[in-house]
Amino acid sequence: MPWRRWSASRAALEAVTGQFVGRQTVLGAVILCALAVWFGASTDLRVNPRVAVTGLVLAAVGLTATIASAWIGSGRWDDLARFPLRRDELARAAYLVADAVILFEAVVPITLFVLLTGGGGGGRSLGVGAAATTAVEMIAIGLGAGALGLTLWAGERAVSRWVAGGALIVGATAWWVVPAASAFLFIVAGLAAVVRAAGLRVRRTQVGTVRGGRRSLVLGELATVRTTQVNTLMMLAVALVFTYTMASRGLITPMTMAFVVVNTPLNAYFSRYLSTRAVVMAAPGSRRVMAAYARGLALLYMASNCLVGVFVVWLGGGFVETVVAGVVASLAGAVTAVLLEIYWPLTSWKSERDVMRHPRKYLPPAAALLAILAVHAVGSLVV
Repeated sequence: MPWRRWSASRAALEAVTGQFVGRQTVLGAVILCALAVWFGASTDLRVNPRVAVTGLVLAAVGLTATIASAWIGSGRWDDLARFPLRRDELARAAYLVADAVILFEAVVPITLFVLLTGGGGGGRSLGVGAAATTAVEMIAIGLGAGALGLTLWAGERAVSRWVAGGALIVGATAWWVVPAASAFLFIVAGLAAVVRAAGLRVRRTQVGTVRGGRRSLVLGELATVRTTQVNTLMMLAVALVFTYTMASRGLITPMTMAFVVVNTPLNAYFSRYLSTRAVVMAAPGSRRVMAAYARGLALLYMASNCLVGVFVVWLGGGFVETVVAGVVASLAGAVTAVLLEIYWPLTSWKSERDVMRHPRKYLPPAAALLAILAVHAVGSLVV
């Protein structure tokens, strides 16, 4: 039967789920949903659904980049490929499980946040019917973007990757004009990507092999790992967007600099590469290595916060407070991350994504936010 030929067997679904989905995935999704509900219910922001859906597409593409690297780019995927399962069945199972993860880690939290903040844009609130329509459209777009994103990062054929990238751009653009057409395009293109899947693979790059990688673990990781690149750029974009959104509500503050520190691939570097950590901690100069990593991490965060700081000052924020806040936030986040890697490494995980989704990821940005609040408090006393 044609449907049987285009489906994923129960064995393939169980294999992918058992290999890559653990308790950390569920816990991370619950925390994100709880944060979305709390922040959406307690803030007076009004988020335009058009802006939110653009962020939703970017979030889905970013998550699939992580999935492609941590799942299909790992040795565990090679083990699954040796099972008596057809390659297309295994690929479709990966699409379905990845879409389920994206649904609970990105689509549901963002949708809840938009609905709880009113979601009408310009201070208007959505009615019940409009809210239900928006929720359905966002879910359709999120699931479609997840399937297209996985094709973009791990599609076996170059043509499929190019088509997926084009569909993402066209669909995200169409949302600003005809939301219903955008949702339809995403769901149809996403289903087509799943049905037509023949296999998945990613190009693997050895970490730290580029020029400068041997002198700096941070530079080597940033230059060679797509997940780290995507995360760094996305959190910089989130910091800039939140800075503008808060300024439009009359609150100009450098607190958004804490978003830059939400860089789990770098903050959990040694937990992700446990063999590297074992070698470093066993060597006589382990403290120097960790100090050098903290220094590189702090410099990267300072470079990103320079851009956020310029935006804050341009919008009317205080120059001295912004500069000091950027420096202390970067230092607090980097030092906290490295101390966690020394004294509380993550060693029991199914896939690298368990490290990415562990609740420990919120401690470095929390330290950065506390540092910024301390700078603001001192500045208020001085003035």
